[in-house]
Amino acid sequence: MNHVLAGYGSVAVAASGVAGKVSMVVSMVAMGLCMGMQPAISYNFGAGTYKRMYRIIRNLGILAVVVGGLLTIGCLLGKSQLTAMFIEHEEVILLGERMVTASMLLGPLYGLYQLCTMFLQSTGKASYATLVALLDKGVLYLPILFGLNMLFGLNGVIYTAPLTDMLSLLVGAALCAAWKRKIPAPELCQR
Repeated sequence: MNHVLAGYGSVAVAASGVAGKVSMVVSMVAMGLCMGMQPAISYNFGAGTYKRMYRIIRNLGILAVVVGGLLTIGCLLGKSQLTAMFIEHEEVILLGERMVTASMLLGPLYGLYQLCTMFLQSTGKASYATLVALLDKGVLYLPILFGLNMLFGLNGVIYTAPLTDMLSLLVGAALCAAWKRKIPAPELCQR
């Protein structure tokens, strides 16, 4: 991405770096919530207490969306101040604000992406989890980056990450649903 952004000048590269740091507020909290609950989900899956496992997943999904939504609102409302904390260059701040807005489009749902990956890992489907992670970090990202750059220039580059995140979330959710169908229904379990 930096290579593509370099074609738009050092302001674009700097603004992307600043926007990336601001968006990490949401992504790191979502990742922390999901990783913190991974042992509970793994334990309940291994013990066959699926009803409890699904209750944990449901509550974690709600929590991740609410916390992600609140953090996203905070980042969007304070994007000028947050961006200015990292750099004092006016052009970088203005472009950084646009990039923060784009990166926050899926802020409330980013926790669900993390939850999908973590659910798959916790229940023995590491191959599915790896696929979902690879989609987000390369398989989808690079073609979308180059395609949107060709079609829309800098605006396309700015919206590459949210589009990739959304597609990765959809694939992750589909893989979770397919795997969930193979897990015994909670009401059929003894525990």
